Amino acid sequence: MTIRPGFPILAALLSLAAGGPLFVIGCGESKPADGFDIEDGAFRGELAVYMSDNSADRFYALRAPSGIERALIFDSDASDLIPGVELKVWGAETPEGIHVASFKVVSPPIQERKSALRSGAAFPDRAFAFVLVNFGGGVNVTAETAMNRMVNDANSIRNYFLYDSYGRQNISAQVFGPLTVSALTACGNGNTSGLANALRPMIPGTFQHYLWYFGSRQASCGWSGLASVGTAARPSKDTWYNASTGCVVLVQEPGHNFGMMHSSSIRCPGVPLADNTAGCTASEYGDPFDPMGGGCKHMNAWQKAYQGWFGGCNGVNVTSSGTFTLLPYEMRCDGAQFLKIKAPKTRMIDRSGGGGAASTETLDYYYVELRTPLDFDGPLGGGTGLSPRVLLHIANDVKTAAQRAIHPYIIDMTPNTNSFTDAAFAVGQTFTDPAGGLSITATAVSATQATITVEIAGGTGAPTCLDDSTFAAPGPGVETCVTNTATPIGTAPPLGTGGASGT
Repeated sequence: MTIRPGFPILAALLSLAAGGPLFVIGCGESKPADGFDIEDGAFRGELAVYMSDNSADRFYALRAPSGIERALIFDSDASDLIPGVELKVWGAETPEGIHVASFKVVSPPIQERKSALRSGAAFPDRAFAFVLVNFGGGVNVTAETAMNRMVNDANSIRNYFLYDSYGRQNISAQVFGPLTVSALTACGNGNTSGLANALRPMIPGTFQHYLWYFGSRQASCGWSGLASVGTAARPSKDTWYNASTGCVVLVQEPGHNFGMMHSSSIRCPGVPLADNTAGCTASEYGDPFDPMGGGCKHMNAWQKAYQGWFGGCNGVNVTSSGTFTLLPYEMRCDGAQFLKIKAPKTRMIDRSGGGGAASTETLDYYYVELRTPLDFDGPLGGGTGLSPRVLLHIANDVKTAAQRAIHPYIIDMTPNTNSFTDAAFAVGQTFTDPAGGLSITATAVSATQATITVEIAGGTGAPTCLDDSTFAAPGPGVETCVTNTATPIGTAPPLGTGGASGT
């Protein structure tokens, strides 16, 4: 499959950003006018990756030190490339971009923070610039409304990240504009990155993230949100919004900056999971309990673990039979808030795209978590909140913060209905791996804890925590938890030792 840029490039915007034309290379020059280094006949730069809603492709570009980008067209799957790597690219220039004949990774991305922060310390604050852009049709939100949406409202984006990360990831925000520019006649990663580069010098101050908000819906943009993709170790900085201020889009696009992929679902005919997944269907945005999918709730355990928001014994790797106490997912606890269990058989799932390029992903670990009706799993997430429920996901092992993320898939424990809103275990219900050798039972479920019974045929070894210490099953109860608050770790009250408690 040829992976092409999604849309035509708006040369005027890119020329404005660069101070000159995009594709000008003089005879004998070692560096083109847009600042790309040329070595051994190859263009050298940083790999930029973009994801948009309602798109069948992931978009790739090569970024020069100046910030100018050239679209990359791959004839083969490039989804394993990590955003931010330095590449040397050989290929032919076309009006669409560089048609890649071959490439070489020169160096991995520089890490801004280490993986799996497990001491309960806070991550550095992330400063967001929310920029109102007027394309001539006005702006559908005021600066005051935007500021409330970002930091002041009870269900603000700042509060979402504080609740979801147990106080580890704080954000600040400033609102700028409206800045008036010409209407977009075409919409794609070339246009939008050119717009960002053109407008960024107009934004005073230092920010790690720029949220470019289109004040009127641009018909040429077939998405609600677009994001550059980073990793948990090295977040990227730009997101774009097509006149949309919903919780899901305002969390999901920065989530892509932080490296996260979409939270998906897997549906198999008549069963929660089939032994042969060839007949199963993956839905890109199919997890209704996660903003990386389709709901303004807490992110699932895979996503949080990838960010390093859990620690200590908040996550437990189960390798032999036992009974485990799961604590409420939304609280700050010193006990188990998710279980990770190796599947007896490795399976693959084909993704058809829709918010990223089509690909095949590995499914070899189960993740079990208890949701209760607190903060964004409660009234802050809209609606009546979740009743206590145990959710089951399947994915590959959790990646390190410097690696490329993958999609976690929610499993439907009520497979004969059309909705995933009833995907949770019924009390007493058992999931059995279709290959045999593993069963997971939600023996008891309440708002304070769930009892999970795991049977692993031939399993050995004691369960272990995220910090590699041994976990004494069934583990501590809810007395080790305190209510989560929208308060950064550094200013939160002391919560004990270990885990997401902050000490």
